[in-house]
Amino acid sequence: MNNINKYSKLIEVLKGNKPVLANKEKLTDNIMKRIQQPVEKSTFQEKLGNYLFGWAEIGWIRGTMAIAATVFIGFFIVQQVIINDRINTLEKQLIRTVNSINTHEPDLGIIQKVLLNMVAKDQIAGDSITISRSDLEELLNSYLELKKDYDKMDKNRDVESYIQNKIRKNLKKGDSENESELKL
Repeated sequence: MNNINKYSKLIEVLKGNKPVLANKEKLTDNIMKRIQQPVEKSTFQEKLGNYLFGWAEIGWIRGTMAIAATVFIGFFIVQQVIINDRINTLEKQLIRTVNSINTHEPDLGIIQKVLLNMVAKDQIAGDSITISRSDLEELLNSYLELKKDYDKMDKNRDVESYIQNKIRKNLKKGDSENESELKL
């Protein structure tokens, strides 16, 4: 209990000793000046943000920008609708062209007809390409030409390998007999 009395007496003494302020009025004036004039220490990001987006606080500029954005979006939508319509029209023309080629031109070869049907099936399946009739005919003709050249090359390969084997055999015979002539 003795300790409790000591603490209570200490608290009473501390309550009685209030600090004495010199120049109370000057201190009050300084505090009021600091409250009335806030010090603005803006960072680089704040300055940059104010510089770049300060126009957003001006109403007529903000309205003009909103109208311009709406006009650009409108142009984009119209452009996409027009392009989509043109693509659909071209795809329909390709299907009609392929169908008319199949029915009206029986002189096409079987390979050409197969390739045309492959293009038409791809068209119906979803993803497709659109090419002109002349480009398609040129593609088919170049394919057939390459096919012929490949067949010729395939036949010549057998002949060339036979000739090469004969030359190797003759060269081996010539080395063993010290002959420098090639016998075929």
